[in-house]
Amino acid sequence: MTDLPPIKSSPFRLILRILALILILASTVFWISTGSHAGFSKDRVEIPQVDPITQIEYVDYEERFVLGVEYLALACGLGVTSFGLSFAFRRKAK
Repeated sequence: MTDLPPIKSSPFRLILRILALILILASTVFWISTGSHAGFSKDRVEIPQVDPITQIEYVDYEERFVLGVEYLALACGLGVTSFGLSFAFRRKAK
């Protein structure tokens, strides 16, 4: 039985995997910290108001951008792709 020398990992492979982990974790933390909106992104946000005289409730809108789940999915997809791409790089055995 012949023992083959182990194939060592490329440093670029490790860098890609670390970047993938950082991208996924950072995008998830950022999405949660900005409100974790589970729908699509919004350009304006509904704010319920009450008329002080008639006590009738109405909806007012504030111009504000809220990140949606599609940005989280894009960032996680890029992270998974980066992790998968890391399998393409190996250091050649001598």
